[in-house]
Amino acid sequence: MKARHSIWLAVVAALGMTFGGASRAEVDELKMMSQYGIGYMQLTLMKEQKLVEKHLARAGLGATRVTWARMGAGAAANDALLAGGLHFAAGGTGPAIILWDRTRANVDVRGVAALSSMPNLLVTRNPVVKTIRDFSEKDRIAMAGAGSSVQTTYLQMATAKEFGIKNYRKLAPLMVNLPHPEGLRALLSGAGEIASQFTSPPFQNQALENPNVHVVLNSYDVMGGPNTFLMVWATKKFRDDNPKTYKAVFDAMKEATDAINADKRRAAEIYVKEGGGKDSVDKIFAIMNDPQIHYTLAPERILPFAEFMHQVGTIKTRPASWQDLFFPDVHALPGS
Repeated sequence: MKARHSIWLAVVAALGMTFGGASRAEVDELKMMSQYGIGYMQLTLMKEQKLVEKHLARAGLGATRVTWARMGAGAAANDALLAGGLHFAAGGTGPAIILWDRTRANVDVRGVAALSSMPNLLVTRNPVVKTIRDFSEKDRIAMAGAGSSVQTTYLQMATAKEFGIKNYRKLAPLMVNLPHPEGLRALLSGAGEIASQFTSPPFQNQALENPNVHVVLNSYDVMGGPNTFLMVWATKKFRDDNPKTYKAVFDAMKEATDAINADKRRAAEIYVKEGGGKDSVDKIFAIMNDPQIHYTLAPERILPFAEFMHQVGTIKTRPASWQDLFFPDVHALPGS
């Protein structure tokens, strides 16, 4: 962990030297990304319908090239953002808040906006495990970005409630870092050491189609209601140096969010068309219609999530409000 932190500091120092020079024109190539799952639906629409290009053209930046990368975890997105391989990172709130904390004195990473709130489920095919108290040292739990992911923090919060705050890492040795699709395959294979997965829609829905799989924990129960699962973040340097480009991305996110909420079936069709897995449009549409799933730019219950991270030492700085974690563009939204 110390070695990784040192690498981050070196990259940040290099970025500070790069950004510290004279002002220049806005970027001619915009580097975006997405990840796996329907929680990134806005980004899927933005890519397929070229919404970013649309808003760039409106801003007089029609020549800007937009490229997209697919990553499997927020930690990898953080590394790419700091190395200059991305301009906008996307992932769970955990990695975003960690980078916010570590870059406050230099490139100053903050949230652009939330993407989605949806329950994350810890599921298992082990019939003995009914609650987290039933896990033994022989069990293994697959999750994307194990150690820094949003699911990691959910599990830590649940463990702290069950065993006391001093034991919040009690289940850490059981976590195995696997992207959601690979974790699902390992869970359903019935072979190997992985019999549990902490994941998100639609992967948890696919897992629960197997009659031998059941729910152990729901993140909404941990958080006391809906809370932001995924978000987008960027550096203040990029926002300051590229105000038109930044606004074009933000406006594209808003248009995509409005489009999803206006016509979820159309969004599901685009998701499946863009390689969203083997699920049918009907199945994705049904999942999106779950009233617990929100597509919104407004952060939900992100402050108590960050406060826990501070309480256990994952981050050094305790945010005074949810607005501390985000750029001003979303401050007027009904966040929490």
